[in-house]
Amino acid sequence: MGSKVQTNLSDRPEGGSRLCARTLWAAALLMGGIVFGVLTAIKPLLLKLNTLLPVLCYLLAATASALLLRGVWSITAFRPEGRTKLSRALRRVIIRLLVPVAILIGQVIGISKQRLMLSFVQMNNDLTMNKHLAIKPEEILILLPQCLQAPECDRRLTSDIHNCRRCGKCDIAALLEIFDKRCVQAWVVPGGTLAREMVKTHRPRVILAVACERELSSGILDTHPIPVVSIINDRPNGPCVGTRVSCASVDEMLQRLLGKTYCAKDSKLVTAVGQHRTERKGQRESEASRRAS
Repeated sequence: MGSKVQTNLSDRPEGGSRLCARTLWAAALLMGGIVFGVLTAIKPLLLKLNTLLPVLCYLLAATASALLLRGVWSITAFRPEGRTKLSRALRRVIIRLLVPVAILIGQVIGISKQRLMLSFVQMNNDLTMNKHLAIKPEEILILLPQCLQAPECDRRLTSDIHNCRRCGKCDIAALLEIFDKRCVQAWVVPGGTLAREMVKTHRPRVILAVACERELSSGILDTHPIPVVSIINDRPNGPCVGTRVSCASVDEMLQRLLGKTYCAKDSKLVTAVGQHRTERKGQRESEASRRAS
């Protein structure tokens, strides 16, 4: 039997958002170089078609490259997203198309994929929190991985997280206390496919997700332009088994997203959460009395 892989937050390689920023610049310059290289290679053919065609193609390529570099600068400098459709479309292109190229470039020069994805997640968190969002509890979609549940637990949390007994063997109980305090709801999902379906169903203004770097980075790319705040889980038993999460980090992120001026009594979700909490408490007390008898 081999020893279990330790993947703790303490020994996870530091990425830093600067690493992703550098690879993004490299990807943008590489893409621009490829475009101009192709134009240079086919210039004789373009001249045969029309003498002005190469000039026009070079002007279009220069304009597109300038826009791309401007978009990369706005992201790496953590500038707010523009309000025009062009700026939004440009950022979407960079996030969805250029980031995978940047990760590939990083791997080619010897940077581990895990470190690159961690850097991208951190950069995305910086971009999202820089928007100074003030969100109502019902506008947040909180997604938790099923691997947070204790391996020996037989409760079905994917249908309803409040099925948790709150025994304290995993972090779900502590997270439920935070969610009750903040008047928000959360869902436990077994994988990325169901998580994406939840996003389509709920259409949130912002997503708070707990997962590993790989799931988070792919989820950010798939759900853009919906803002995603990511919290990377701790994996003391290896991937996908009995993972942990910093509950303090979750609470801090929720506090920042909800804003200091938000009044909980204004939320439509408070009544529903309170009723659900009372019902679950009654069910737990009934179960406890039946066991005692």
